Amino acid sequence: MMIPEDLLVEILVRSPVKTLARCLCVSKHCYSTIRSRRFINLYQSRSSTRESRVMFAFRDVYTFLRWYFFSLPQPPSLVTNSTCCIDSTSFCMPVCVHGLICVEHMFRLWICNPVTRKVALLPQPGPRKQFTTWYMGYDPINYHYKVLFLSKECLLEAYKVEVFTLGGESSWKTIEDGNIHFPETRGICIHGVLYYGAHTGNGPKIVRFDVRTEKFGKFIEFPAEACGIYGVCLGSYTLVAYQGKLALLASKTISIYDLWVLEDAEKHAWSKVSIVITREMCSYELIWPGVTGFVAGSDELIVTARDQFHEFHLVYVDLKTRRSREVRFDGIRSSFGSSLVLAFTDYVESIVLL
Repeated sequence: MMIPEDLLVEILVRSPVKTLARCLCVSKHCYSTIRSRRFINLYQSRSSTRESRVMFAFRDVYTFLRWYFFSLPQPPSLVTNSTCCIDSTSFCMPVCVHGLICVEHMFRLWICNPVTRKVALLPQPGPRKQFTTWYMGYDPINYHYKVLFLSKECLLEAYKVEVFTLGGESSWKTIEDGNIHFPETRGICIHGVLYYGAHTGNGPKIVRFDVRTEKFGKFIEFPAEACGIYGVCLGSYTLVAYQGKLALLASKTISIYDLWVLEDAEKHAWSKVSIVITREMCSYELIWPGVTGFVAGSDELIVTARDQFHEFHLVYVDLKTRRSREVRFDGIRSSFGSSLVLAFTDYVESIVLL
């Protein structure tokens, strides 16, 4: 007996990605349904209703050439096994956007789905140049993943900007950038807009790139108060998502942070939140390397820490209730630098690369 098409789609769209991978082998009908663009778009559109998770990436402290990725549910518990591990020979940090990981390895860009552990090699943008950098974003309207690639041969010349759409035409598209800038920080994609810090002819600014329209917006000014305290060094700030908004996180001390939240990009309006992590919030036995970000849509701050045996811990600090909870990564050792740990706080399973 054939299951009605609408019922089949409704059953499949509620299934986790691993179940869908097994269903590909059930029948040709299931295969064609799951692989259809209509189903992929429907599945991606329901992603916000699924379980919220946080993806953490740890760099191997011995070789620095391998990254281990761990996906944690909410609330988290003891972690013993990694979701996947990926090799990288680049100093560029991997990124995880809406369930897919992008990493540079052997001067090439790779996309990986950590659930299915399948990878895709992106085509070469062109002859390899001396200076390159890249970012990945997600368009929540058309459900497209895009990679923004910037390259140049000489230090002082402007970057050539290209965009690749995963699942679209298998070629890079050159786009015009009227605002010359030189990328400096890691990027973050929030609601279809990619942000990153960059140097410009008028000092450091925040660049915004609309993933859907593939156009750059006007530069965003840094908050004046932040520049007065921390200067204009882009390395002093970390771009994070706070309650669905872009925010700048800066450290005064190991336990005192300032958070500037972007309220209006056109008016360059920022609000400030002061954060103090007391010893009552975290275990006295832990050493705090730093802060990685916030759990999506909440006031929970994620603090990285290590114990006397150098085993890694995560401390979730609720800024409203001033309570905390700890998660230990069994068998994972850390160095003191928090730069070896990345947190992607809006992780959802993706059906792409099934």
